[in-house]
Amino acid sequence: MKNKLLNITKYSALTVAMLSSTAQAISFSEGDWTMDINGIIGGYYTQTECKLDANPSAWSTFSACAGSEDGQETASIQNGFLPGWINFIATTTTDSGLDIKAHFGFSPGTSNPATSGGQAARFAGAVAVNDVRNLYLSVTSDMGTLKIGRDAAIFQVDATFSDITVPSVGTQANTAGGLNTTFGAVATGYTFMSFQPQISYSSPVVNGLQGNIGLFQPLAIQANFDAPIYNVTDSPQIQGSVTYSIEGGSKLWASFVTQEAEMSEALGGKSMRAKGYELGGKLVLGDFTANLSGFKGDALGDGVMFLGALDAAGEAVETSGYLANVAYKFGANKLSAQYGITENDDIDGAKNESFTLLYARDVSPGLLWTVEYTAHTTSQTGFGDAEANTVSTGMVLFF
Repeated sequence: MKNKLLNITKYSALTVAMLSSTAQAISFSEGDWTMDINGIIGGYYTQTECKLDANPSAWSTFSACAGSEDGQETASIQNGFLPGWINFIATTTTDSGLDIKAHFGFSPGTSNPATSGGQAARFAGAVAVNDVRNLYLSVTSDMGTLKIGRDAAIFQVDATFSDITVPSVGTQANTAGGLNTTFGAVATGYTFMSFQPQISYSSPVVNGLQGNIGLFQPLAIQANFDAPIYNVTDSPQIQGSVTYSIEGGSKLWASFVTQEAEMSEALGGKSMRAKGYELGGKLVLGDFTANLSGFKGDALGDGVMFLGALDAAGEAVETSGYLANVAYKFGANKLSAQYGITENDDIDGAKNESFTLLYARDVSPGLLWTVEYTAHTTSQTGFGDAEANTVSTGMVLFF
């Protein structure tokens, strides 16, 4: 079981899904323990042109061009959707047959930091741009895996895996690195799974079928960083999923998230339950791959969980969306196309859309070169459109 565990956990969940070729990690053993070290490092040149109509729509927390300075064109050298990543994974098997794993994953960024919002605040300083995404203990037996700590969440994790821009750039390149990473297709087709504190359980895989359930650190349910806010949380967030893997790489999945929170007594003590549901599937036919997933939520948020989840009156906002892509691999080359949309069903015509064309080439084992074009549009009835067009190229190394 130990060798199987090492193969499964060699990389963090997000990087496993996007590896373009076999990469080698550093591994050594001492006594009963094995330490595996692996990571990601890369960077991209991005050029974003913003086109803002008169009175442009900005209904979403992650509207097009929201992070650019005065809606101007932006050039940057920065991380893509993946940050830098260094993983230290210690594993052992006990005499009773339990596989134990401890995972520390640190995710620094390449960008010059900002002391305040907007690229105009960028300076050549040494303030850390960092993120801890993995810090957990897991115990695996024939009964499944118990995980305690911080790692990728369950809701929409497979949609995140399916995003073709994970090893590239996607949306929000115009922030010029202010977010540590770009945003891929987050908020334009799915809700980012995030890396969250959790106690979760994954069942064994039986004939391709697996269940996952977890208790997660509860989060504030809020508007776009503004009041009103439901931030009194006396019960955990719950997430779960069922997946069915098919021989050859195809897959079906469904997931959910639910959480209750209250306003403070000073604001009336009103309660709110946020919830979201997702269905998705992946089809693999030889060198051809297609993914389709869709979600619907109440007070779910418009890109990151429970952020942008409320209107100005503190009522739940209903959102929905889907992400669809196709890819064809020929030799060391891969061509992909993707469309995603997130809609606010309570605002007439409110849409956040992205379209991406991506060329990727395996330069050598673990080294990927990409060229990408992404168009990101935010629209709303009665308002002009906001559009960000980004061209990018760069390389990422998985080791």
